[in-house]
Amino acid sequence: MALYEYSWLILLSPLFAFAVIIFGTRMWDLATRGRVAAATAHEAEAHAGQNGHDESGSDVELMHEKGPRGEDLVFEDIEDPKVPRLTPGALISGYLSVVIMALACIYAWILLLNTSGLISVAPLLPTQGISLSQISYAWCQNIDATNNCFGLGSYVIAFHLDNLTIVMLVVVTSITLLVQFDSQGYMERSAGYARFYAYLSLFAFSMLMIVFASNFLVIFIGWELVGLCSYLLIGFWFNKRSKPAEDRLSPASASVEAFVTNRVDDVGFLIGIMILFVSTGTFNFSQLPTAVMHMDKTVLTIAMILIFCGAIGKSAQVPLHVWLPPAMEGPTPVSALIHAATMVAAGVYMVGRTWFIFAAADPLAFQVVAWIGAFSAIFAASIALVQTDFKRVLAFSTISQLGYMFAGMGVAATTAYGPSLGMFHLFTHAFFKALLFLCAGSVLYALHHATHKETQDMRVMGGLGPKMPVTAIAWLIGTLAIGSFPFFDSFFSKDNIIAVAFDTGNYALYAITLITSGLTAFYMFRAFILTFGGKDGALGGLWGGTYRGKIYRIAGVAEGNPDKTYLVEWEPGEEVVKEPHESPLTMTIPLILLAIPAIFAGDWFAFYPYIQPGAPALTLAYVLGDWKTWVGWQLHW
Repeated sequence: MALYEYSWLILLSPLFAFAVIIFGTRMWDLATRGRVAAATAHEAEAHAGQNGHDESGSDVELMHEKGPRGEDLVFEDIEDPKVPRLTPGALISGYLSVVIMALACIYAWILLLNTSGLISVAPLLPTQGISLSQISYAWCQNIDATNNCFGLGSYVIAFHLDNLTIVMLVVVTSITLLVQFDSQGYMERSAGYARFYAYLSLFAFSMLMIVFASNFLVIFIGWELVGLCSYLLIGFWFNKRSKPAEDRLSPASASVEAFVTNRVDDVGFLIGIMILFVSTGTFNFSQLPTAVMHMDKTVLTIAMILIFCGAIGKSAQVPLHVWLPPAMEGPTPVSALIHAATMVAAGVYMVGRTWFIFAAADPLAFQVVAWIGAFSAIFAASIALVQTDFKRVLAFSTISQLGYMFAGMGVAATTAYGPSLGMFHLFTHAFFKALLFLCAGSVLYALHHATHKETQDMRVMGGLGPKMPVTAIAWLIGTLAIGSFPFFDSFFSKDNIIAVAFDTGNYALYAITLITSGLTAFYMFRAFILTFGGKDGALGGLWGGTYRGKIYRIAGVAEGNPDKTYLVEWEPGEEVVKEPHESPLTMTIPLILLAIPAIFAGDWFAFYPYIQPGAPALTLAYVLGDWKTWVGWQLHW
């Protein structure tokens, strides 16, 4: 059992990385940055002397643009401050984070493979799981003669490991590892490089605390830490300005909006927790299913609906969805982490962890969960249909897919599936959504380096397929996975939610989720064509074509201009010095690795009984033999 008992190392590993960076390598980075910059400037001067002109100077660029009335505007490009070269302290911060998370990821996969029976390095985990007593902490206990804290019960910081925990460990560590690896390319030479990796590590620790939590007290601590980390990472580029013409907030404003909105849901979440505690005297998930049997069912139902309010905010469901689209102003790897494995997944996981408490309440509680999810799914999908911002299409798709997960939790109330129905879609969604966001980051990175302008508008992209084949094919795989194309991920995980809605007599939910699935396939392929294809492209415009955006070149001292640098729009007939091209290996390797589970993760047909003993296993014969499968396929494709 040692394999399981020491799983707490996975929890503490990102916290260790965070502490080393904050108190060690980050300090080293700041202390040596000036010396490294001076050495780089000296090298640049020597190089300039050999070439006969001066290329040294400030790293800040002066950008010349036309204003709304045609006037010349000049500003400093301080939105994403760069350093000439990363210091050893900054580089080690990134390497340390990646290595530690890789070890945690390997450990999590060993746990999953062993408990699913694919390997045998330890006995199978008991169905009820085990308590990780090595890191449990009795807080406010033995205060009075009743062994309670002032007669109000005892409080224990305790952690638990079971199959549901292990699935989430694989999701969190795998996605975090690939995001950290991708960030080495995306965040190259960023002045906040070490700080960025510290925040990523703290974010992973916060989500892992929620995953390992064995009571509401611990899950609420992790809940708040996740909110703090999202605030820090969404607002990471705090120098960036808002872009009113594109309806985009500044990252600083977007981070505040996310933070405040999530405090609204925390009010309901905390009230619901306290109602349960006052009524039962315990926070523990293992004790609550029995303890709530003595509660008034109306009070219990109110408490669970209030607890679900916490999930509505964290998982960006209507009406508290408003924070997620503006949160796209953070670095794209952060968006991948938030949408696939941490922030928004926390709400779904919390409902899955407390599913049996929901089941003890009035059926109204699960009806609220299912209907909020279904309405959010079709509402967000209808908005995604008309989005032109590359990342906002993915933001609204996340809201929609999370809605499916909640709908799955709700419609499974009267079935043997338990929480596994919604959790299966969370598991598959993590991989293809991380893939899609990292593809978006690859595109934005390539366009920024080629055009020297930030653009997220798909209307000025196009034709990028032949120029970025790895990214384009990876995006296509992600699109097929999210669009329920046969034998890709959500063909099994999402479509079974739709089928169970019909089988349980929830015909309105069935219609909503079925229509939403068709909308999903449409808006995701629309994004693919606008970005990687075009009217004059091959395969009917699906691949290649004319790039619709503007390409700029940098002019500067060499042309007799006294400014350091400025942008000049490329004119037809003028030689294009730089065009969009494929991103570096640090960004394409994660795409290739994520494409594999985006295709095959849905083939884990034993997922349902793995999470919920007694649940029916999915079989290929059942899926292909069900008429509802082909009704959905005809609607999508």
